[in-house]
Amino acid sequence: SVVLASRRVDALERVAEMIRSAGGSAEIFKVDLSNVSEADKLVGSVVDKIGRLDLLVNNAGYGVYGPIDEVSTEEIHRIFAVNAISPAILISRAAGYMKKFGGGCIVNISTMAIYTPIPWLSLYDASKAALKTLTDTLRVELKPYGIRVIGVYPGYVDTEFHRNVVLTETSRKSGWNSGVSRFAPIMRSDQVAREIVKRIMDPEFNGDIVIGFSYKLLKRLSQHLGWLVNKALERMYIANLERLGLIRRKS
Repeated sequence: SVVLASRRVDALERVAEMIRSAGGSAEIFKVDLSNVSEADKLVGSVVDKIGRLDLLVNNAGYGVYGPIDEVSTEEIHRIFAVNAISPAILISRAAGYMKKFGGGCIVNISTMAIYTPIPWLSLYDASKAALKTLTDTLRVELKPYGIRVIGVYPGYVDTEFHRNVVLTETSRKSGWNSGVSRFAPIMRSDQVAREIVKRIMDPEFNGDIVIGFSYKLLKRLSQHLGWLVNKALERMYIANLERLGLIRRKS
């Protein structure tokens, strides 16, 4: 059985129908991960419904694009709740059941953006970086119990996330697709999904997934030549601020 959980039931229904058409079974749970109390109850409800838990995929993401001084306190709480706190709660509850069931697999979907400083996405990047640290630590902590912890670091994927990002007043003038995203290779969601499934099905795999040569190269450059990547991003950012008239062009 596949359990689908999201605040948008209409989207879940379409996916559930695809699973059932292929001969599988699917259950739907409506949950808003910005409300951590709902996350706290989800795993127990799932196990009560289907009897066990073998795999948890944390795929939720929420972002606000714009200067940090334009982001409200409520939005800051929501970003970290959806991207870091609720996933941590789900993992905490799931790990307990997986230990009882003799093992399992946890997949945390973060972002390549954590390897590069992207202005106006600082809160999103920070929340997903927290998920990466959690992933790295739990991979060691849970391995003796037969629980694998896989980290996924996709680049720019053509999904509704990019269409649903909240824009602040200033960023509306620039547009979500300005800056880095204009130069990043765009991947299809099915391409990313196939790679994740491939790794889940490999019982020996217990590591990180970075998809695409360009993004693998970017990760390597960020780790070994971070100053160069940072300088390039800084120049792009300054050029964007000058274009918007937010800073004066240096003579």
